[in-house]
Amino acid sequence: MHPFVDRPTTHHGEPDGARRFLEPTADIASPFPSVFDTLPRLATQPRHPLGWRKAALLAGFLAVPAAGVAVARATTRWRGVLAGGVAALAIGAVRMELARWFTPEPAFDVERRIRDLELRRYPARIEASALVEDAALEAALDRGYSRLASFVYGASDTGEILERTMPVMSAMRDGHYAVSFVMPPGRTLDELPRPRHRGIELREVPARRVAALRFRGRFTRDNIAAHERVLLTQLVDTGLSARGSVTFAAFDAPVTLPALRRNELWIEIV
Repeated sequence: MHPFVDRPTTHHGEPDGARRFLEPTADIASPFPSVFDTLPRLATQPRHPLGWRKAALLAGFLAVPAAGVAVARATTRWRGVLAGGVAALAIGAVRMELARWFTPEPAFDVERRIRDLELRRYPARIEASALVEDAALEAALDRGYSRLASFVYGASDTGEILERTMPVMSAMRDGHYAVSFVMPPGRTLDELPRPRHRGIELREVPARRVAALRFRGRFTRDNIAAHERVLLTQLVDTGLSARGSVTFAAFDAPVTLPALRRNELWIEIV
């Protein structure tokens, strides 16, 4: 089982738990050219400060146990114990379901909205990308996430555990799927550790304009393909010109209820 696919899983996002699922690193020939000879001073920019969201989470942490204490005082002991257990479960569930609120994502500006599309301008950023040969999207996400998570959780020349970011992205590149993580904000290419797995590329993604379509649901080929048709149809209907492959961006873990997930499709516009 793997932590990114829609199957039961445990310890999603935690270094100790995640390592049991990760693909072993390998010193294999890299499909990518080296990028470490010339290292530009560019860093991913965060979209927004997370302070108020962390404050909201803290308020939730305090409010739910307080409610449990109040119930405990007004009821018998066993009911109070039950209320405390429910409070603890509620805290964990809220934190898990709203994890994306507290995870950095790359900055962007919204230019305008047309029908279901949001036209955005993204500044340049740094990504870690793994090129995967699996033909099926679900399998490519499986393998690519595993390889990149190994890097994030310390499979590098320094052993540093990097801050998690969102989204997890996948797109076709040269006939294969490329699965990518955005690197933590504020870190330049020369400040990031080098992946131990040579099949991972650290690369700069130049500034670009994209049309984004947001949707809910599971990480399946059928769900993504249905919304990809909506994206491309609305591009044609609105007279927008696009280039490159469609990128699937997942902002939530598979443990998040499908109805609450934030999924997006991106395509570069010109």
